[in-house]
Amino acid sequence: MSKLKPYYPVFKFVGIFAGIYVILSLLYYLYTSQDWTGVNYPDPVTSHVSHQTKELLQLLGYNATIENTAQLPSINLFIDGNIVFRVIEGCNAMSVSILFLAFVLAFAKAWKKTLLFCLFGVLAIYAVNLFRLVLLAVIFVDHPDYAHTAHDLIFPAIIYGMTVLLWIFWIRKPKNA
Repeated sequence: MSKLKPYYPVFKFVGIFAGIYVILSLLYYLYTSQDWTGVNYPDPVTSHVSHQTKELLQLLGYNATIENTAQLPSINLFIDGNIVFRVIEGCNAMSVSILFLAFVLAFAKAWKKTLLFCLFGVLAIYAVNLFRLVLLAVIFVDHPDYAHTAHDLIFPAIIYGMTVLLWIFWIRKPKNA
């Protein structure tokens, strides 16, 4: 047992991280399991992200519209009346935010700074995800040859890479931050 004592902080971090991740994931599962049909289908966060994606595309000059998909819990994004892609629950970056939060909270010391960094991080992830959806729509419409690479490789690398950079900043944060 004494051989494991130096690793106690690692075990503690992993235990706290896993516990927070499981709790937040279960809460999110309960959230997505609700019947949002009468409010914001498929769920309020995905609905909001879809609406903001449409609005930003319209600001860029695209004739973008969205429409709920009755058969599937998703929202179709159209440009010039043609479907570009479906926005599903997995497109709202909540899972990435939960992963981010579990890591930061597992390293928490000063709660005020931790909560402020959590808020900043979740908003940053949300914004990057929103711009990801907008840029994906532009790529799907204007550069369809790059759609698969952008969706499956480039943009996941960007959003997860940014999350890792936020974690690194959190671990190595300056003393006055």
